[in-house]
Amino acid sequence: MADKNGLNVKDFLIGGLIGGIIGSVTALLLAPKSGKELRSDLNDQVDVLKEKGNEWKDVAYEKGIEIGGVAKEKTSQLKDTAGGFVDVVKDKSQQLADTVSKQGKNVKDVVLKNKEENLEATEEAVKNVKEEVEHASKDVQKAADKAKTDAKKTVEAGKVEAEKIAKK
Repeated sequence: MADKNGLNVKDFLIGGLIGGIIGSVTALLLAPKSGKELRSDLNDQVDVLKEKGNEWKDVAYEKGIEIGGVAKEKTSQLKDTAGGFVDVVKDKSQQLADTVSKQGKNVKDVVLKNKEENLEATEEAVKNVKEEVEHASKDVQKAADKAKTDAKKTVEAGKVEAEKIAKK
């Protein structure tokens, strides 16, 4: 029989019956245990959680040590790369200083010897210094580019190693 809302009695009774069954099963499954049983179950679960927490702590500690080792290794590699670059810059700076000093002495000697040759000697000295500066500049730029490339490779390798360790 249908009422004015479009529901019939049969559907209503089936819904009530199913709802009653579900409620009864839920009540049986969630019925409380005795205090002793409940405390025992809770203690067991706490022990399990403690064990898992300790395992996670140990894993995190080990991975932290491994990642720290990778960081130290990569830092050492970066220091070596930077040290090589600094050595190149020092060497080229010293060469430039020696060249400028030598050419300055040559100019001074020529000026003292002959005023006519003064202009030619000055031009020659300037040319020599300019060539030396250009050569040193190219060498320093090459060393800087190499150091930059090596540093990028080292950092990327460190990231990859750290990610591998973290994924274990």
